[in-house]
Amino acid sequence: MNASPGIVPASLPVSLLRDAEGLAAPGSGPGAAAAPRPAASRPRRPRSLRWLVLSGVLVALATALSAAVLLAHLHRRTMQDAERELGNLALVLANYTENTFRSVELLQDGLVELVEAMGIRSTEQFNEMLSTRAVNRDLHARVLALPQIEALFLTNAEGQTIASTRAWPQPVFSIASRPHFAMLRDNPELRSYLAPPARNVQTGTWNIYLTRRLTTPEGRFLGIVGVGVGLTQFEEFLSRIVLGQNGTISLWRRDGYLMARWPRAPASIGIPTPAGQLTFPQLLGIAESNTARGTGVLDGVERLIAARALEGYPVVVTVTRTLADILRLWYRQAGYTIGGALLLVAVILGVVLLGIRQWRSREMLDQARTELRILEEQRRSEAQITHLAHHDSLTGLANRILLRTRLDEAVLRAQHGDACAVLCLDLDHFKDVNDTLGHPVGDRLLQVVTARILAEVRDQDTVARLGGDEFAIVQTGVRHPRGVALLAQRLVETLGAPFDLDGHYVIVGASIGIAVAPEDGPDPDQLLRNADMALYRAKAAGRGAFRFFEPEMNSHAQLRRSLQLDLRRAIEAGEFELFYQPQVRLRDRRITGFESLLRWHHPERGLVMPERFVPLAEETGLIVPLGEWALRHACAVAAGWPGREKVAVNLSPVQFASARLVPAVEAALRDSGLEPARLELEITETVMLRDTDATLATLHRLKRLGVSIALDDFGTGYSSLGYLQRFPFDKVKIDKSFVKNLAETRTSGAIVRAIVSLCAALEMSTTAEGVETEAQFLALAALGCTEAQGYLFSRPRPAAELALISQPS
Repeated sequence: MNASPGIVPASLPVSLLRDAEGLAAPGSGPGAAAAPRPAASRPRRPRSLRWLVLSGVLVALATALSAAVLLAHLHRRTMQDAERELGNLALVLANYTENTFRSVELLQDGLVELVEAMGIRSTEQFNEMLSTRAVNRDLHARVLALPQIEALFLTNAEGQTIASTRAWPQPVFSIASRPHFAMLRDNPELRSYLAPPARNVQTGTWNIYLTRRLTTPEGRFLGIVGVGVGLTQFEEFLSRIVLGQNGTISLWRRDGYLMARWPRAPASIGIPTPAGQLTFPQLLGIAESNTARGTGVLDGVERLIAARALEGYPVVVTVTRTLADILRLWYRQAGYTIGGALLLVAVILGVVLLGIRQWRSREMLDQARTELRILEEQRRSEAQITHLAHHDSLTGLANRILLRTRLDEAVLRAQHGDACAVLCLDLDHFKDVNDTLGHPVGDRLLQVVTARILAEVRDQDTVARLGGDEFAIVQTGVRHPRGVALLAQRLVETLGAPFDLDGHYVIVGASIGIAVAPEDGPDPDQLLRNADMALYRAKAAGRGAFRFFEPEMNSHAQLRRSLQLDLRRAIEAGEFELFYQPQVRLRDRRITGFESLLRWHHPERGLVMPERFVPLAEETGLIVPLGEWALRHACAVAAGWPGREKVAVNLSPVQFASARLVPAVEAALRDSGLEPARLELEITETVMLRDTDATLATLHRLKRLGVSIALDDFGTGYSSLGYLQRFPFDKVKIDKSFVKNLAETRTSGAIVRAIVSLCAALEMSTTAEGVETEAQFLALAALGCTEAQGYLFSRPRPAAELALISQPS
């Protein structure tokens, strides 16, 4: 039996209570003659009291047992939550670290291409051509978007640093004895190297060095391009992550050397794991199973340890918390639970003692309830009027007025230490639902979305509809950003699940931007703007995701606007150029054509690669005029070639959706005089995901012009054999990811063999991308592939240098 103060258990017989309290028998009332109680009814009163006492004892025992079960459950859940949170944090930090290193690799790739484009073949040329002011400015421009980079430098084959971002003019000094130079110099098979932490020879600060080999076209060692990632900045980033009083975050090399740690441990940086503590092979084992318990590597304290190994680098990220810190909340919960159980037992005893007296005043209680019901109805009417003034009529959520009130209150509390978070949520593809199924279905979808959101938030949180498919959530009492991230992840998952709207099967998804007060803004307007900026970043990342606001987003947005303005000017100023990479027939190594590739010669940033400006051009629509320029220019250049080699031009999905595409192809062929059979248009699988009927109609119109159509990057996206069945492509290009692992894994060979066999049966040729070694070339020839392209034959070159690429005799 469950009871609370002031309420008599519903299972207690009314007749027993009436007898126990001496209430009048049915039919008695004012004016009725008092009658003695029947003798048979008097013994029932002690029996009722004994029943109440027995029930109270049973409830007290049940309460104690429930408290014990609850405490055991809370202990287990506390440990599970800690393991999950540490594992997720280790995964996030590993992804962040890996993305940082990959950003460095992309930066190094650009510098390698710069050195190769300069045609440097000797140390003298290296010193002369790379020690200029222009190269120094270019180095500074390349690291603007990577604040974690402490230095970017170029060192010749003798170990002398010729150019760097630290100073101009650059004082020449030698790093020939440093590991990040010596390893690449002495090991020709190494392409890049991640060195142990080392002090900078100029500044004395600790750095993590990632270096990349520079070679001449003949393969001779030319020097290195190095990047120093500042350990101080890395540790400052780790310091912003709250783990608890004794939590640690560490970055290790796989050979057991400590690279970075928070809290800082300067005496342990660059030193292997101490003997007698948790061995580093054990850490690698934890990286496979996510979490484990053990003693800390540096302090020997009992900890919960989560580790994640980076996929492409010899690095392991570890996140730890002491068991005492993890269970601190459980100890408080145990105290509260035991205190609550004792209080409940006391309340039950009070209920047993007061139960009979409460039944005596039942009529008075009924009258009071009637009066309260009348007052409640009046209050409900007033509350309904107030509710309509502050809530959305469709969903019942708070409107902008109420949201601003709640946000003002939350920000005021945040200034006194009670942090809050603002989540801006936007439904993906909601417009498609309204356009295809109508607004009634769209309204019903908003109501179901509201129900799902409310199921995930707490009662003290505020959910508001800002208009259309935009929502906002004010989460108060934020103790750790991880809790906000967990809420955002739950919302992304629940709103990404299918909706059944009266027989209509709908999938929309959601993107979320997050700003946390007081760190991300001192006032509500700033918080909303920053959350909206983070929402934009989430949408740019591919939708169906969430992003926290970061200060770099402001600078990124400014840089993005600057690039957008520069992009418009660059088209008019003629700053773009086409590079060409040959496509070689496997059976005789003869060049059959060239793929044209865009390059941007920015007056300040130097040579800008397509991956930096093509997405922006697609988003702004500038890819259409830019793609038309590339099409005209490629056709004009190919028309002047002495042979009958083809020229391949890539089409963006945005450009393909434009009504100007087919007229642009016709005009390029007509103006250049190029035979249509020598023009090859490359599309990706993304094009095939759009309106299929309209896409197929456009492809057939292009096919009737006499040009060839190639399906690019086959096998990496949403590959579907239906594409090959519905449209007769002339060529299928096999993605370089399969070619790269061709000699190492049987899986890649089986996939390439299947693609080649399928295309041969459909009378389509195949081109393998990214061929870099003779072994890959021979393997592709043995599998029956038609053509290949890659660095084995030539890097992309300007049109003026195509004569340097010779045909086999």
